Amino acid sequence: MHDDLQAAIEDLVAEFGRQVRQVRETHAQLREVTATVSDGNVTVTAGPQGRIDEITFHPRVYSRLSPSELARAVLDQVTKANAQVAEESRVLMAPLVPEGMAAEELYGGEFELDRLLPDMPFQTPAKRGEAR
Repeated sequence: MHDDLQAAIEDLVAEFGRQVRQVRETHAQLREVTATVSDGNVTVTAGPQGRIDEITFHPRVYSRLSPSELARAVLDQVTKANAQVAEESRVLMAPLVPEGMAAEELYGGEFELDRLLPDMPFQTPAKRGEAR
C-alpha cells in the first residue's frame, strides 16, 4: 500500500512538473509573437501585448494620401497587426486555459506568469542511484 501511495505521489509531482514546463514554454512563445501587415502604403509590425515594433511608409505615401488619410491608414494597420498578435496568442494559450475561462481574461494588462503558477511544493524524491 505504501509503495502504491508513493508511486501515485510521484506521478502527481511528475504531471505537475510537466504542466509547469508546458506553461513556461508557452509563455516564452508568447513573448516572441509578432505580426506584420501592410496596405501598400503603410506597413506595421506589432509585437506582444500591443507593442508596435516598426512602422514604415511607401516612399510615395505623402503624395498618395492626405495627412488625415495617412493617420487613418496607420491606425488601421496597427489595429490589424494587433488583432493578428492577439489571435496567435489566443491560439497558443488555448490548451492551457482552464475550462470555463476565456483566454482573453489573461490579457488584462501585463501578463505575469509567476502570479499564475505556484512554486513547486516539493520535488520527487531521488531514486536509488540518481543524483538530485
